[in-house]
Amino acid sequence: MLEIALTLASVFLAIYLIGKWKIFHVDQVPVKVFHLLFIIKIAAALALYVIYTRFYTDRAYADIFRYYDDSAVIYNTLLEHPWDFFRMLTGIRGQEADLLPYYDAMRNWYNTDLVFNDSRTMIRINAFLRLFTMGTYFPHAVVMCFLAMVGLTGIFRVLHETVRGRPVILILIVYLLPSTLLWTSGMIKEAFLVFALGTLLYQVSSWMKEKSFSLLRLFYILLAAMLFITVKAYVFFLFVPVVVSWVLCSNGRKHPVALTAGFFAVYFVLLSFLSPVITGREVPQLIADKQAEFYFVAEQEQAKSVVEVQRLEPSWESLIREAPGAFLRTLLLPLPQHAHNILMWFSAVENIFILTLLLVLLLSINRNYFPASPGLLPAFFIFGVSVFILSGWVTPIIGALVRYKVPGLPFLLVPFTAIAYRSWMSAETWSWFKARKD
Repeated sequence: MLEIALTLASVFLAIYLIGKWKIFHVDQVPVKVFHLLFIIKIAAALALYVIYTRFYTDRAYADIFRYYDDSAVIYNTLLEHPWDFFRMLTGIRGQEADLLPYYDAMRNWYNTDLVFNDSRTMIRINAFLRLFTMGTYFPHAVVMCFLAMVGLTGIFRVLHETVRGRPVILILIVYLLPSTLLWTSGMIKEAFLVFALGTLLYQVSSWMKEKSFSLLRLFYILLAAMLFITVKAYVFFLFVPVVVSWVLCSNGRKHPVALTAGFFAVYFVLLSFLSPVITGREVPQLIADKQAEFYFVAEQEQAKSVVEVQRLEPSWESLIREAPGAFLRTLLLPLPQHAHNILMWFSAVENIFILTLLLVLLLSINRNYFPASPGLLPAFFIFGVSVFILSGWVTPIIGALVRYKVPGLPFLLVPFTAIAYRSWMSAETWSWFKARKD
């Protein structure tokens, strides 16, 4: 009963905040739409819970439980050893030897990789949430669904300002693509990732529109960036040139496509030179090692969704040669022949849906909607392609590949929505909501 009460209270609080917060007040989109989208996310979180309790019953490998279960080790020290709790929660003096027994009791504390992901951030977030949820699971899921809604809405607002007059198709590609809907609707790293990404994007957009310095806005941007880089630093590094290109092209500069592409090229070259300083390894070595790590994990856990691809060599020639195949694997896999369980079938159907959507968009291209100044669109597209290629490089496990591509999906598709138009994509679709309001 306690869990039900806390869950309902969390849901109603989130619905109230959606109605009040400025980020959810968007031109051409009634607030009721965001209420409905949040309820759909809660339903997706319930579906994810059923999947991981009925079909994948080993909690040690259940993504929605792994950080939640480990956080109990930190939380349980609060009353008897509050200093230990504080150190583990904040990381301040968190490396001291007397804390090692706690860390050894967790399954995922040592599963950390500065560049590709950091499990400790998610464990600490769950430990903090336990202060309010009394150790119950579903309120955690509701909080993460709400944070994901905030992030996705930040992404949607910027895309909506970039591609005017197509709110329906943008809502579809931002909120309702099955991978995004499912993998950002629970206590999963991708939910917090899109929260950080969307918050950063929204705050930068607001700052540029206001054209005035604000310490509070700067604080929000730095906080979002810090959260972003601690959850999945590689996505952050791929996203940095999007923001810089945005600033460069904001003053109506000529040839924005060439300017954006040129800056991305310079940025990636510079990043490759800095990689040994940041990570201790060259970029090709880093990516090849990560792929080898995935193969090792697949062998240890006897993963069934592994696709055998050409093993990467630690050289730029190998990365360039395998880049097209990496992109196509991320875009197309899993195919129906790879589906051996409910999640694989879910993903296979989604890929068919995405390819169909791309076909519809291509058939809906209208020359009248070609933007004279594409602005952010080239940067968004390059970011989406980069996420897909990097995911395909390092991830031979299809189950992981489906989740790795989530942050790149809407940005890969949005340029096609900018040059396509049909009546059902427009704001007229909200007539039902308007009728209900009247």
